[in-house]
Amino acid sequence: MAIPYSEKILKKDLSKKICDKYTVTEFCRKAQIDRGMFYNHYSNMSNMFVSVVVLQVQRTLRSFNGETMNRMFYRMLTQIKENRIFYYNLLLISKDPRNFYITLRKEFAIAIENYMRPRGAFSVRQIDLVANGVYAIIYNWVIHECKTDIRDIYQCINLLLSHIEKPLKN
Repeated sequence: MAIPYSEKILKKDLSKKICDKYTVTEFCRKAQIDRGMFYNHYSNMSNMFVSVVVLQVQRTLRSFNGETMNRMFYRMLTQIKENRIFYYNLLLISKDPRNFYITLRKEFAIAIENYMRPRGAFSVRQIDLVANGVYAIIYNWVIHECKTDIRDIYQCINLLLSHIEKPLKN
């Protein structure tokens, strides 16, 4: 069972309306697999949700194509806004946002580091702090159903990203 297949099923099921429950049994029935196969790949639903979101973040933030970091994050925000019910449901159903925090903050930091590496010296500590801030902004935006204007969220992230582009002091 590949993550893109899980992603397809989850998007179909969790993009229609806000729901507070989605079970392994329900997923397995729609994926036409047994629960044993599910548990061979994931420890629980939250683990599968995180895997799907990480795949989407990697697709967006690791494909530079000459874009700036700001532009990549804006593209990601646009995808989140277009699929806000899906992302809201993932956070709501998960019941344990720590998994999202640990994994996504790390993915944001890796993407920022990969972007900064060819540009010269940078502070890993600053990148970690910026990644934490970016995660907090996006998490709060999604949990509030993306009601805040996307341009305001982008502006906040852009302000954080500007801190890593400054030259290091010797």
